[in-house]
Amino acid sequence: MTPAGHRLPRAVLAALATGGGGPAAVEVLRSAQHSKNLLLIRALVVLTHGVDHPDRAAVEAAYRLVGGLDRGQRQAAWGHPPVAAWAFGTASLLSRGERAAAYPGLLAAVATAAAVRARADADLDVPLDPATPGRLDLPGLGTLRVDPTATRAHVRCAGGRAEVRCAGERIEIGYDHTPDHRWRPYPELRAAHGGLTLRLLLDTGTWRHVPVALGVGAHPIAGSVRDPGRWQHRLRGAWRLLADEHRAVAEEVAVALRTLVPLSPPRAGVRSGTFHHGFGAVAMSLPPDSRSAAVTLAHEIQHLKLAALTDLFPLVEPGPDESFYAPWRPDPRPLEGLLHGAYAHLGVAGFWRRQRLVERDPAARQHAEVEFVRWTRAVGETVPVLAAQPRLTPVGRRLVDGMTQVLDRWARDPVEPDAAADAGRLLATHRAQWDRERAGARPA
Repeated sequence: MTPAGHRLPRAVLAALATGGGGPAAVEVLRSAQHSKNLLLIRALVVLTHGVDHPDRAAVEAAYRLVGGLDRGQRQAAWGHPPVAAWAFGTASLLSRGERAAAYPGLLAAVATAAAVRARADADLDVPLDPATPGRLDLPGLGTLRVDPTATRAHVRCAGGRAEVRCAGERIEIGYDHTPDHRWRPYPELRAAHGGLTLRLLLDTGTWRHVPVALGVGAHPIAGSVRDPGRWQHRLRGAWRLLADEHRAVAEEVAVALRTLVPLSPPRAGVRSGTFHHGFGAVAMSLPPDSRSAAVTLAHEIQHLKLAALTDLFPLVEPGPDESFYAPWRPDPRPLEGLLHGAYAHLGVAGFWRRQRLVERDPAARQHAEVEFVRWTRAVGETVPVLAAQPRLTPVGRRLVDGMTQVLDRWARDPVEPDAAADAGRLLATHRAQWDRERAGARPA
């Protein structure tokens, strides 16, 4: 399993710089992420050997098994978003000598799931995570409840089924059936419209094993999804809207996203985020309506693309610990965070620019126009700040130039005076609140 070399065509970078890129750009980024994941998994195996971790034999056997599968099956195993995030975090722990905090044995569970999906024969010893007793989480498949005192499971796979031997019990599990009440397959949300299909797996179990990344910022991941039907309803409506009115966004989302990470709900609105080392995952709380779900996907696909791009090229040179005002955040942002936010909110502004033209209800059309003006101006205020920074790399500067071109074009769009005034008030209120909080934080 040798990672490939990668080149980013200038035309792809140019398309990404203006906030787009399309499925072709996402595939280029996905391919590079696959190589990154291969390197992380290999590093994890080497490090587990180097520190003589108790899971070493199980890890090496799992690595050999997945290495013997075909390329598509290997990519599905290593590229499953929570597995990629776990591999990064676990390799980091082992490289720092934090052996006790690491759980490399999840690789055996990854191999078990891959063998079941591939209908391959396998005989694997799977260490259980002491931090989550009573669970055997098989990434991308489901969770098996086992004896809480068990520390290991032995699994035999054949023909898409597996027999788990654990704490004196034998339990059968399967890829496409549920023979035992203790086995809970992960639900999948599916939406199809206009020739495009969105599939998001609700694999909450595997995320439990990701070091540190048990939330997006300060937002905790929900332990389970009590009512997948509500998520299904929201996403189907969002997908119809994206496929019909925001086709370019829908095409990118369909190619890029694979898993949904449910977040605990806020008091109002939607929490959302992506994981730098979990390409293909989107995290969000249950949106209040389909339009909110659609704009959240349009927002987060921008973060996902830019995070993957930064694994290929640095956007900002190292430098002093500076922070900047961001019209979309209550807290100061570092330079790279400011660039990420501007890029994501260019996508948000683009969503509302299109949405204002298709809303039939006057109040909804007014809201869309206010949001378009608000986020266009927010990014427009931020881009000159970014352009003035000498720490931008050539690729970072190319992104800023691309965003400037888009904003210059959008500046010619006519907008209703009332919408422009409302947007201006929202921006002014945000800045005034930020200034008050900064003034209160200064020493007397």
